[in-house]
Amino acid sequence: MLRRALLVCGILSSLLYVAMNVVVPMQWEGYSSASQTVSELSAIGAPTRPLWVALAMVYTALMIAFGWGVWASAGRNRPLRVMGGVIVANALVGLAWPPMHSREVLAAGGGSLTDTLHIAWAIVTNILFMLEIGFGATALGKRFRLYSIATLVLLVAFGTLTGIDAPRLQADLPTPWIGVWERIGIGVFMLWVVVLATALLRARSMAGTTFKTPEGEAAFLAAYDAAMKSWPVPYEELAIPTRFGMTHVIVSGPKDARPLVLLHGYMATSAMWSPNVADFSKDYRVYAIDVMGQPGKSIPGEPIRNEQDYAAWLSTTLDGLHLDRIDLVGMSYGGWLALNFAIAAPERVRRLVLLSPGGGFHPMAGQFSLRGMLMFLFPTRWTVNSFMRWLGFKESPNETDARPVLDLMYLGLKHFRVPQETLRVTPTLFSDDQLRAMRVPTLLLMGDHEVICDPAAALARARQLFPDLQAELVPRSSHDMCFRQHSVVDARVLEFLSRAPTGDQSKSRERFVA
Repeated sequence: MLRRALLVCGILSSLLYVAMNVVVPMQWEGYSSASQTVSELSAIGAPTRPLWVALAMVYTALMIAFGWGVWASAGRNRPLRVMGGVIVANALVGLAWPPMHSREVLAAGGGSLTDTLHIAWAIVTNILFMLEIGFGATALGKRFRLYSIATLVLLVAFGTLTGIDAPRLQADLPTPWIGVWERIGIGVFMLWVVVLATALLRARSMAGTTFKTPEGEAAFLAAYDAAMKSWPVPYEELAIPTRFGMTHVIVSGPKDARPLVLLHGYMATSAMWSPNVADFSKDYRVYAIDVMGQPGKSIPGEPIRNEQDYAAWLSTTLDGLHLDRIDLVGMSYGGWLALNFAIAAPERVRRLVLLSPGGGFHPMAGQFSLRGMLMFLFPTRWTVNSFMRWLGFKESPNETDARPVLDLMYLGLKHFRVPQETLRVTPTLFSDDQLRAMRVPTLLLMGDHEVICDPAAALARARQLFPDLQAELVPRSSHDMCFRQHSVVDARVLEFLSRAPTGDQSKSRERFVA
């Protein structure tokens, strides 16, 4: 609640500054907003100086609060956190802004050190404005980045026009447009602040309602952190703002390596990739993303309502990570999301890996729907474990322990508040035309004992329609193959990702993974 109030201060600050530029000039008979600058309203001896200074103090307080709100919204988003600090610093600099003398005094040679410092402060403030917008451009998604770049261009353009007239102001010569140019530049920045505040408010609008109770949230997050203790390689966590909410991303691997994005199974969280990430992160920069609207550390904002929204969410998340073209791996529901994204934005996917995808190629088994409905209606450890045992997750010696992920699934089902609109987005079959149009090289792996659908029928349809496909069955596995057969799956995925384009996949279409 406090963070939200602080962000609203940014909107109020812009509204106040606009109001100041309307009301204060009305108190000075003969002042022209078109031909005089804003600084002249607070010049030494100006009749409006006391009122302007008093209102400016309120504006500064609002901007400090806003900067704090931006910093509080940043999480592990470093550019956003830095931007919050720069906003606060800029506001504090404004507190000590030296006033200028009137243009008549300057023309008569009455200028002093305060006028020189006034110019210096203006230069510093403009640099800080540029830094705020620059960090903002790197902190949020592609649309906000383009908007920020346009804002910078306009600020430079109108700042240049204002600067051209500055010598005429000091000489007390006519400056018929200086106030117009300056106020357009100010308005451009004020609008940017409003857009930034609105974006952050929308990104985190449901932060207080993500979990049903504070106790449930604490239990889930503790289990998440406990599960991450099994993550075998160093990692960092990022928070990427989007209009659909704040996306949580776990990042591992060499910083200069090719990006590999992972989308987890339904309700499983990114912690499910613990058995695979050691292999994947040797030669790739791995980004494991908590799917928006499902239990995890991603915080829903505007609800995701359909598959188009999911594609838009992932695209914006990749923009926030500064990833243009990726290798994409999806497991189960994450496989359906990955295929959906590759169909919607094929230019952004270099290679696609689908691991036991839920839906897309073949209707889901009736048992899947019945057992899943029982688990949702009665989220107990027994119903969750029963469902997962049916999928193939059984405790066996010398196999990866899936219990931390199962515990997370149970706690997520019990405590996480899934947006109703998102809950209705279920895996659908893609049309023949959609699959024929796929030009992204794709690897499809399914367990030979898969239960969520008929694996042979799913592979047959994919082979019939995909132009560039390797479709294979993984022996002695079901929906648990990323756990039970993770070494086999990892090796096959890495082999596929590293292969050179051939255009002839006939030799690989009928094979089993050894």
